[in-house]
Amino acid sequence: MIRKWLFRSQLSRKRTFRKHLFQKRSFLILRTAAILLVAGCAYGILLHYTGIGLVCPVRFVTGLKCPGCGVTHMCLALMRLDFAAAFMANPALFLSAPLLMIIFIPYLAGYIRTGSRQMSSWQNTVLWICITFLVLYGIVRNVFSLP
Repeated sequence: MIRKWLFRSQLSRKRTFRKHLFQKRSFLILRTAAILLVAGCAYGILLHYTGIGLVCPVRFVTGLKCPGCGVTHMCLALMRLDFAAAFMANPALFLSAPLLMIIFIPYLAGYIRTGSRQMSSWQNTVLWICITFLVLYGIVRNVFSLP
């Protein structure tokens, strides 16, 4: 009788501990997302009212456009729901963003559930395809003067 009670007590503690870790990881993800959202909105407001934006360090040093050049214009266009302007600002990232979301949402869900930061093989494959696509776009946009 006492053994059953001890076993149930241990199971209850394990469940409580797992629930605590689940809540802690969920809070960490939500807090990070909220900080990034607030910082992005603050930057967007600053840019909108003052016209002062960040300069791409790669373009500043080399004079070449990196694969991320145009992200600010793309995000501002998306906030206005102007998808054509967002595509013209950075076509590669505009097309890659949904794939990256498809990768990172299950990744974050797996982290919250298990605490593991390991990506599955399909996620790694899609991520490397996106990275390759962005690097090739960065090369092609400078050779052929693409937007």
